Amino acid sequence: MSGNPPLDVDAVLFDLDGTLVDTTELIISSHEHTLAQHYRGPQRPTRREILRNLGRSLPATLREYAAADQAAHAGEAAEQMLQTYRDYQRANHDRMIRPFEGIRETLDELARRGYLLGVVTSKMEANARLALDMYDLGGNLPFGVFHDDTERHKPDPAPLLLAAQKYRLDVSRTAYIGDSIHDMAAGRAAGMRTVAALWGPFPRADLEVERPDIFATTLDSLLDIFPARTSPRSV
Repeated sequence: MSGNPPLDVDAVLFDLDGTLVDTTELIISSHEHTLAQHYRGPQRPTRREILRNLGRSLPATLREYAAADQAAHAGEAAEQMLQTYRDYQRANHDRMIRPFEGIRETLDELARRGYLLGVVTSKMEANARLALDMYDLGGNLPFGVFHDDTERHKPDPAPLLLAAQKYRLDVSRTAYIGDSIHDMAAGRAAGMRTVAALWGPFPRADLEVERPDIFATTLDSLLDIFPARTSPRSV
């Protein structure tokens, strides 16, 4: 048992990276490779600084790197970084990611219990679909909101509010599960219940600052947090 009280909600939304699929090393390696190719300043962003940007919009993060590097043409430099990042990630994607053990069984059980499940991620849809399809997770996540879908991104609540609008979700009866401080901030701002996934790369101390409603230590603990529903939701 998780020791957490159960949540009375209708829908459960998931972040992707670090929550459904373990992509942390791929993402950090992609950042480090890109910075090694393009960052000319004396002190590149550290692994810790890179980690704290996980969950945010990648183009926005790279623009900040280019500005910090005092690139003469920061916008152009950020675009070059983005291309390098995507090329590296595409070449290394399949060998550097893995599913979290038990994730598919957990999604199967949550769907069986009557929850409407979806994914809300800062990843571009094409790249998100690659990871979901690789482990056959998409079948239990009938809808998604991706980087392509909104102009503003986490920690802004816009992606979560779009999910609620498109799929007629009551935000007060929706939970958002994520591993990053940006997930927790976005979920809280959207008026949703927030569940911090401690199997991701963010330490608990960082997540505590964003005051999630519940800390889930393992995937199994989600089955304590979300008991069987009496009236299933459907899209």
